[in-house]
Amino acid sequence: MANMNSLRKKLLSHIDSLKKEIIAASQYIHANPETGGEEYKSSKRLMDDLSSHGFQVTAPVGGMKTAFKARLKGKGKGPRIAFLAEYDALGSLGHACGHNFIGAASTFAGIAYESIIRELKGEILVIGTPGEENLGGKIILLKRGVFKDVDASLMTHPGNETRIEPKPLASQPLEFEFRGKPAHAAAAPWKGVNALDALIQLFISVDQMRKQQHYTVRTPGIITFGGERPNVVPERAVGQFSCRGADYEELKDVVFRIKRSAKAAALSTGTTVTWRNLGPGYKDLKACPVLAALFEKNWKSVGGILEPGMEEGKGSLDIGDISYEMPCLHPFIAIAPQNVGNHTMQFTECAIGKRAEKQLVLSVNALALTALDVLVNPGLLKQMKKDIEQ
Repeated sequence: MANMNSLRKKLLSHIDSLKKEIIAASQYIHANPETGGEEYKSSKRLMDDLSSHGFQVTAPVGGMKTAFKARLKGKGKGPRIAFLAEYDALGSLGHACGHNFIGAASTFAGIAYESIIRELKGEILVIGTPGEENLGGKIILLKRGVFKDVDASLMTHPGNETRIEPKPLASQPLEFEFRGKPAHAAAAPWKGVNALDALIQLFISVDQMRKQQHYTVRTPGIITFGGERPNVVPERAVGQFSCRGADYEELKDVVFRIKRSAKAAALSTGTTVTWRNLGPGYKDLKACPVLAALFEKNWKSVGGILEPGMEEGKGSLDIGDISYEMPCLHPFIAIAPQNVGNHTMQFTECAIGKRAEKQLVLSVNALALTALDVLVNPGLLKQMKKDIEQ
């Protein structure tokens, strides 16, 4: 215990000395917003920070140009803990999801270990995961083996509440395209086959489905093409749906029902229908009670407070797929008022505010301490993996 106390003090002291660097990294990424797959400045900044603090950095990895993997090895074999860095922005909204916060928090939680790594068995990794918003970067890296030598993955995410175990939804965006036959809508409408009618029927069916769906299901949709002129029977109509469920099994049922409804709409209108996935689907986040309890303890010990809000759902996250393979930690940390949601311009401003800076440093502390608990007690890792298997 005395050794553990010493390690904690060294870790926290080093983080305190890094405060200006931590905040500077967050500010730089925020000032240089880049969309998923194009985060060249942001990823380079974090890689430079890691290299300057003794990490061996490999880039690119997993066939993604802005992905990286950085290592800091201990004195022998032990748990391999990865901090996951995100740094993609939301186009014109900039860092409206606060990924500048995530990138800095994960990177410097790793860098904190330069002060004590020689006293520990195991390995600290920082993995740069691009395109969370549009590419599902973690899923791509997982499939391409970037996580094969990782035992547990940790990160924090800014939001309008502090919740240790959020419940993001499993998701799959879909696009449906109906094809019919054009005709003059006034002179000879009977000669046409109306693709827009089929798409509208699909929307009505999806709306009716809500009566028998669980409250966690989400199926919002939009029409992206419905014809060119009102006096021409539309021969093509396209709609998109964002299908979400509480978990992967519920999501699969939602997708099955919508596809079945699309077939029925095509059959009843004489059209044909095709569909495709719009990007990767995200699985739900499997909870890891051990990591959650450790983080909550450490969060409180460094002065953090819990600020749960009314909403338990938090959109969908590509770390969900990682959580099906290994223990994961992904708490939300409040940096904005509860009436300011992610993906808004107000949140972009909050992501670089004084409250965000304070919570960012606290996150670095809590993340680093949580990893330390696992490194000094490998039995915890065995319990976490057992929980995942069960």
